[in-house]
Formats: sequence, structure tokens, C-alpha cells
Amino acid sequence: MNSSVVRFLWSFTLVPAVVASAPATILPFEILPLTPSKSTMPQDYGDAASAVSMPSTAAGRENAYLEGNGWTPQIAVSYTTERPGEFPQYVQSPVWPGVCALWSESFRTGRPIGENVAGAMPTGFAYYVTFAPSPGANRGVILNSFVLDDLNGYFDSVPHVVNWSVRQGSAQGPVLASGTANVANGENVTVQTGLAGTEPGSEPRVLVLQRMSGIEDDLALDDLDFDEMGFVTTSYNTGSLGASADGLNATGVVLNQQGAIADGADFSSYYAAQQNTAIPFLPEVNPPSDAAFTIEFWARPEASDNDDAPVFNRVSEGDRSGWVFFQRDQATGWNLRMYDGAGSDVGWDLTGGRYTFNKWSHVVAVWNGSQARLYVDGAVADTTNAAGRSGNYNASTSAIFSVGSYDNGGSPINGRVDEVAFYPSVLTGAQILAHFRAATGPAAGSYASLVKGDGALIYLQQNPPQISIATIDQNPTLTFTGVLSQSPDLVSWSVLPVTSPFTVPSVERPGKIFFRAGR
Repeated sequence: MNSSVVRFLWSFTLVPAVVASAPATILPFEILPLTPSKSTMPQDYGDAASAVSMPSTAAGRENAYLEGNGWTPQIAVSYTTERPGEFPQYVQSPVWPGVCALWSESFRTGRPIGENVAGAMPTGFAYYVTFAPSPGANRGVILNSFVLDDLNGYFDSVPHVVNWSVRQGSAQGPVLASGTANVANGENVTVQTGLAGTEPGSEPRVLVLQRMSGIEDDLALDDLDFDEMGFVTTSYNTGSLGASADGLNATGVVLNQQGAIADGADFSSYYAAQQNTAIPFLPEVNPPSDAAFTIEFWARPEASDNDDAPVFNRVSEGDRSGWVFFQRDQATGWNLRMYDGAGSDVGWDLTGGRYTFNKWSHVVAVWNGSQARLYVDGAVADTTNAAGRSGNYNASTSAIFSVGSYDNGGSPINGRVDEVAFYPSVLTGAQILAHFRAATGPAAGSYASLVKGDGALIYLQQNPPQISIATIDQNPTLTFTGVLSQSPDLVSWSVLPVTSPFTVPSVERPGKIFFRAGR
């Protein structure tokens, strides 16, 4: 994510923007039936996952959590030790199916698991299991419980004392939960972390296991029970309507994907499976039927069923009002429909501008109060209304502005959408072409400057929260999008109930104060 770092008197510091605490929703796969497999690690990941062992690039072993039952996991799990080049061994055998045996090559000198080895493990020797949400995936993770096994217990009774902790961010991060487990004589001990039901973390969670006693390294980790959860997040409006036109992202919207603007500091959002970004009804975005407006967006489709809706502002029940864009098949192109208020009848129906899967298209529709025009990639795509359409337009008085699908999740696009804008005026052909060219040019910020300069009420850039600092009349002032938080130590954070711009109060003690903006 983008951030700025500035220091001045008493070192006010900006830190990278992160995902702030937000309401979380258990994803749909949580309620699916368990699908166990004897050859894979038994665990309760979303109640429907399996794992296989594979070499990692960090000289460890990683589990690849496989998609299935209609969902795609967004959490990577990796196992490491505190010694570079060593790793816990992932075991697949009839005796210990799918467990992760915690052992170290240097202490076993190549002997197989189950063989007695003289000499104690060093006190405090640590193993790490990291649960890392995919970047930008709008996901958090909670570790609910895990099982420790005494694999070699039926050869001899060797007690193990294991100190465990769950840490935030890294193995050295703040402790979220901790305790001590005692395992001996072939026991399987389930350890509850006490974190079930708490807010998930969007940053990694690290399970740290420290061997405090036990001469045999026959301990194993089994039955990981952790939940992937989706966050409710915000797409920030940088148009003139400000926060009143912020969009609420469904939990499955994938944030921070590569964007449409070529200057390299741009992001988009990925939509699929009935996900959307919704803005509640605003009269400014639904002007009277005879008032002019323009809608603009960029889309990068990956597939089509001929009925995908990248941007939507329609009331579907009863006498329809408002408008909607459809992504038809590649040869047909983009379709704008405006409704005339007579049942489901369409007043204006324009289609054109072919597109290619996995490439960005620039789509603009203009309504001058009596006629519509459709532009694709800077050029006129259609101005002639389809045969049999009335030519009338019924403006909506209650429509939800939705990106990625209908407001109810229907007709979802499969792909990315970026730079969604709404203007209370007609953009000329020259302005539209200028936008298209600015997006593909190298000058950073030129596209956004044009959109804002042309009077956009809504402008969803889909970028992460931003924060900057300046000194105005000797007062430090923060300009930010999202939620502003403050910390004295980069560990404990408190949300500030303020709006942008925010002037920092005078500081009564020396030291550093850190600020971050998050969703």
C-alpha cells in the first residue's frame, strides 16, 4: 500500500496504510460439510479444505490449501524453524496421517521419525506456523485451536512442555494469546487459543511453539482449526460528494489489484461471484430525466455470459427506472440500457465497442437530457437507439449505485473494474478522448486531475487509503482517506474519530507519534 513518511518536531510519523479493524463476516464456505482426506492434514479450515506438502522458496515446507466446493482460499500456511535451512517435516503415513512433525535436521542427523535419539533439544527451540492472507484479498484469519501429538509415545513416555503463543504480524509481534501445553505418552492434546469469535487479522498470524523440555523430538502439530473471514471495507470517493458517496465493498471483493492507469501507482478491484461495491441512493447521482450526466469507468473482463453488469443504477422492481451497463460477448461489446418507466421497457439501448478478455476497456455514456451516446476507448461506439425503443428516460428516485454486479449481486462481472466516475454534465468527445489518452500516458496523476477537474461527483479510484502531512501555520495537518489511527509505539493503535484534513493538537511531551490510514 502507498504511504508517506515525514518527521518534524517530536517526530510525528506516517506509517504504511493498513486494514483497520472492521466488521467481519464468515465466508460462505464456512457452512459447507467437512471433506476429510487421510492423506492430507486433518484440520477445520473453513470446514472444507485439504492440504498437500510442497517445498517452499524459504527452505521450509508449505501447505497449499486447495480450492473446492465453490470457494478459493486466500490464506497461505507455512512452517519454519528458528534455524535457517531447517524445517518441520510434513508426514504422510498410515501411522500419523497428515501431521506436521516438529523436528530439526541438525538434532536428528538424518535419522527417521520414531527412532530414539540421545540428547535433548535446546530449551526454547522454536517452530513457527504462519497464516498469511493473500495481499489485497480483503481477508482476515483467526486461529481457533490446534493439536499437539506425542508421536513416539508408545516407545517410551517422554513428556513435552511446550510454550505457545499467537502473535500479530510476525514471530516478534504483539502477543494475542499464549499458554503452556503438556504432552506425553502418545497423547493428542487440543489447545484452544481463546481467539474464536474475535476480530480477524488482515496481517499474518504466527503460531510460535517453543520446546521447553523433552529429550525426544517426536512432537507433531495436527488438526489446525483456523477461519478465513472477509472484511467489510470501503472504496473511497474522491469526487466532490466526498464521503457521502463512499462505496461499501462486499466481503469477497478483492482489493488492490493492478489498475487501469499506466503511471504505475494505480489499483483496481476484482469482482466475481455476486460481489459488488454499493453506494446508497443519492439524488445528485440520479438527476431529473431531462438533466444531463455522464458515467465513466474502466473494465478488464476475464469471461462473459453475455449478461455481466460492471456498473448498475437501476430499480428493477415494478416500473423500472435508472440505467445499467452490460458486458455482452466480445464481438458485440458494451451495452447501455436506460429505462423508460413502463414495466421493464427500455427507453435507450446502445451497443458497440468490441473488447478483449484480460485487457482494459474505457467505457463512457453521455446523456444530454434527450439523447444518449456511447463511447469506448475514446471513440464514439453508438449513438443510434435500437429499433423499437421509446427514446424516453425515467430517472430513479431510489436506485443503489453498484459496481461489479446488480445491487442484489445478480449479473456479476468476472474481472476488474476501476476509475468509476459520475458527472452532472455532458463530457464532450474531446474530453473523453483526453481521459483515454491520459490513462495510457506516463504522467503520474494526470488522469485523476482530469476527472476531478471535469467535475466528477463520484470518483472511485479503487486505490488504498492515502495519507499525507503538511505544516500549515506551524500546525501539523494530516490529509487522508479512510480511517485515521494513532500510535505511540507502532504496537497499540487507537482510531481517531476525525475527518480529513485533521490538525494534530499540540504535543505536551517529547517522543514519536505515528499515524496511519486504513480501511
